[in-house]
Amino acid sequence: MPQRRRFLLQLGAASVALSLGKAGEVLAAAPASAPAAADFSVSAFAPMVGRPFKLVRDGASADLRLARVVPLKNAQGHADEKRARERCFTLVFRSEQPSALEEGIYEFSTAGRPAFSVFMSPILGDKRSYQVVFSQV
Repeated sequence: MPQRRRFLLQLGAASVALSLGKAGEVLAAAPASAPAAADFSVSAFAPMVGRPFKLVRDGASADLRLARVVPLKNAQGHADEKRARERCFTLVFRSEQPSALEEGIYEFSTAGRPAFSVFMSPILGDKRSYQVVFSQV
C-alpha cells in the first residue's frame, strides 16, 4: 500500500506540474529564498474559503465558490511530514446551480491571486461539487 500511495502522490504532483506549464518551470527554477509566484498550500487557500472563482476552459466559463480545503489526513511515511501536511490537500468547490462541468484542466482566477491552471474533477453523485487535488512532496 505505501508504494501505491507514493505512486499516486507522484502522479498527482506530475499532473499539477504539467498543468502549470511554464509557470511550473518558473516555480521549479526559482531559488528557495525567492517568493513563489503562486503558493499552492493549505495556508494559502484556507483564507479563501467562501471566495468565488472563475473557471475557463475552451472559451467557456463557469463560476464556483471554494467550499473547503481538506488537508492530508495522514502524512506518515513521507520524508517530510510537515511539508506533506501543508502541500498535499484537496480543494472542494461548489456551484450555486446544478452544473455539468467535465473533468479536465481549467484556468482558475479569483481576486488577489494569480490565475492558475489545474486538473479538476466532479465529485461523483453530486452535481454541484468539484475537487482539485494537490500533491507536492
